[in-house]
This record gives sequence, structure tokens and C-alpha cells, in this order.
Amino acid sequence: MAKSLKLFFLFFIFQSTLFGCALCKFDIPNVHIKTIITPQKENTKLEINWKFDDKFLSTLKQYDTNKNGSFEKNEQNEIEKSLLEYLTRFDYLTQIAYLPKEYKITQKDIAKIENVESNTTFQNKEMDFTYSFILPIVPKEGYKIVIYFYDKGNNFNFIVRDVILKNYDGKKSLKINSSKAEIVFDDFVPTKKEISLQIQTDSKPTFLEKLGDILEEYKNKMKALIEDIKDTNSLLSYSWLLFFSFVYGVLHAIGPGHGKSLVGAYFLSQNHSTKKALSISLLIGVVHTFSAFILTITIYFLLNMLFANIFSDIEKVATKISGAVIIIIALYLLYKKYTFKTKMSFSEMKPSHQNHSSCGCRSCTTNSTDLGVIVSAGIVPCAGTVSVFLFTIGLGVYFVGFLSAIFMSLGMSFVIFVTAYLSKNIRNQGSSHKQLLKIFEYGSLAFILILGIVLLY
Repeated sequence: MAKSLKLFFLFFIFQSTLFGCALCKFDIPNVHIKTIITPQKENTKLEINWKFDDKFLSTLKQYDTNKNGSFEKNEQNEIEKSLLEYLTRFDYLTQIAYLPKEYKITQKDIAKIENVESNTTFQNKEMDFTYSFILPIVPKEGYKIVIYFYDKGNNFNFIVRDVILKNYDGKKSLKINSSKAEIVFDDFVPTKKEISLQIQTDSKPTFLEKLGDILEEYKNKMKALIEDIKDTNSLLSYSWLLFFSFVYGVLHAIGPGHGKSLVGAYFLSQNHSTKKALSISLLIGVVHTFSAFILTITIYFLLNMLFANIFSDIEKVATKISGAVIIIIALYLLYKKYTFKTKMSFSEMKPSHQNHSSCGCRSCTTNSTDLGVIVSAGIVPCAGTVSVFLFTIGLGVYFVGFLSAIFMSLGMSFVIFVTAYLSKNIRNQGSSHKQLLKIFEYGSLAFILILGIVLLY
């Protein structure tokens, strides 16, 4: 039973790899969108409303200069200015195409958005952004309008909630899919002056969605405790914060990510000690924390940016660096195994190794490969850790944020250590079977190589 459980756990580690840090997407604020389309005689007016969720507003603490928990008029103006500076550079993150219904959209079909009128409102701790513009198109039968909201910087998760079509009596159909809306002026739909279609959310949430909700709940508790620490400096609040931070790290590490997969394969391919499993796991947590800390300092103090579009760029670069390091580790270990076997083949002396098929000695594993695993597993910053750092910096309680991040990393390190320990034990149990040990060793190295290639490309 114990052996089956270990194998199942190992399978879970490996099968989740290619999704990357899928849980990090749950740290991206949601923007709910309502669009009103009004065809006129020679053009069409579009009015688009964005409603930001609380997650986004919690990242704006740095604009609350008087620290009173709300945004005064001058603070609202600064937020709106930063928002517009970002949006105007990228056509308001809105792509609109008007073309024959059977055609596929190309870049030349994307309309240029000009002469935009916008307005930002703050009410009851909510933030709305509305912008409107005119496009030189007139809907007619056989054509379609496609509206797509996309943010390359991953600052927002767009959700189209409602599309309203006015002043059109012809046949039409409307389809909404997450961040995309499509209106086809042809298919039969009962004629109305105004048609509204909203997304249906009847489907059951996935495991990742449930886990993401739990993480969001824990993060809100942590933020409430951080605010209480700022006001009361309560020892009890400190204790609960560290507890929730540790649990957050554990839950985050349970989700998909290449760190567990890399460490699991590394300890399955080589003969390592429990002490090394613990030290590598802890150091991965340290690197993870400091990468997030350095990124936060860069965004907040050096760049003074409202939108961390740089986070997406750094995350991509860090992922590619991680992939390159992983490939080097895999090739190095394969090379050392090959040279070790060659030496054994030409040696007349019997090797002193316990298993001829296994190379777990220092000739095949070095501090350099350990360091490579630590860097490649920990260098990609966690969006959750960054958001906590930003929140505490906004409140002016820097040490509290760093303390919370350390315990988050300890939670992640705990899961990584369990992964390494189980992989080590599975390898030890198979050490008496030469063929099985070969499968573990070379299969794991092949897996590490493939993992690196996937992350790099």
C-alpha cells in the first residue's frame, strides 16, 4: 500500500509539469466587461465598461498616500493617469475586427481605436473604467464583429459578462467565450431592438479553480492580519499570519509547477541523502523568496509602475533561463554517466560501487548540479509572493511582508522536500533491480531534458 501511494504521488508530480505555475493565474485581477454596440447610419459606436475586482484595488495601496484606506480625488487622478498611460500604449487592450463571417481574422482586420473618450469612477470601494469610440463600420448580413480583450502583460484576466446590441433589427447571433465576443449578422435569432447575452457559469469548478479560490481566501486573511499588525502590532496576529503564510505556501506548491517535477526526477536519477534533500528544498525556497523580493523592489521603487507588465516579461525570461539550466544539468549528468561507464568498461579492477548500473557517486553528481537545480526551480518568482510584498510595502510594514514571504517559502520547501524524500525512497527500493534502476536513472534524465526543452521553447 505504501509503495503504491509513493508511485501515485510520483506520478502526480510528473503529470502536472507542463502546466507550469497554473495557480499563479489566480493572482491576476479579474475585469468584468459590459459592451454596448450601437450601429448608426454611417458608423458604429462602442461603449465598453470595465469593472475591476477587489484584488486589483488591493494592489493600489501605494496611491493611498495619506493611508486612510480610501482614495481621495488627487489619488484617484493619479491612478487614472497611470491606467491611461498603460492602456493608450496598447490600444486599450481591445482588438476589434469586422469582416465576412466565413473569414478568419488576420492582423489587417484589426481596427485602429482612435478618438477615445474615457471616464474612471470610484464608488463604495469599487472602480469602473468606461471608454467609448466610433468605428467606420455598418453591420450588414453576412458579416461579423469580433471583440477580443487581451493583455500581454498579464495584469488583468478579462471576463466578458454582457454584450448589448442596439438599433439593429436584422438577423443576428451573439456568442461570448471568456474574453471574446462575436456577433454574426446572419443566423436566425428572434428580432429585438436590444439583445443581451451573458455567460452561463453552470459548469463545475475544476480542482485548480477550487484550489485557486482557497488560496485567494487565505491571501485575504493574510492581508487582513497584516493590516491588523500595522494597527495593533498584536503578537497573536503575527502568529496567525505566519501560520496562514506557511499553509499558503504548502497549498501553492501542491498545484502544478516545474519545481517539484525537477526535484523529483533529480532525486530519482541520482543517489542522494536525506540531508541533501532537505538542504536543496530549503535553498529553493530562499531563492524563490529573494527573486520575488528583488522583482517587487524593481517594480515599486525603481520603476514606480502601476501595472507590473514587467512581471510577465521577467517571468518569461526567468522561465527560459530555468529551462536552459535544466537542459545543461540533464546533458551533464548523461555525459558523466556515459564517461563513468566507459571507464568501468576499460578498467580491469572491480569498481567499489554497490550497484554497477547505478552511478550515484560524486563522479556523476556535483555541487554544481545541485546549484543548478536550486536556481532553475526557484528563480521564477511567484505572483502570490509578489502581491504580498506589494501590499506590505504599500502599508509601510516591510518587515512583516518579508516575514510572511519566508514562511510561504518554507511551506513550498516542505512540499518539495516531501517530493525529494519520496523519490529517494522509491529509488532505494528499486536499487536491487538493475533493470528498474536503469529505467529510473535514464528515464528521469530524459524527463529532465524534456522539461528543460519545454520551458525553453
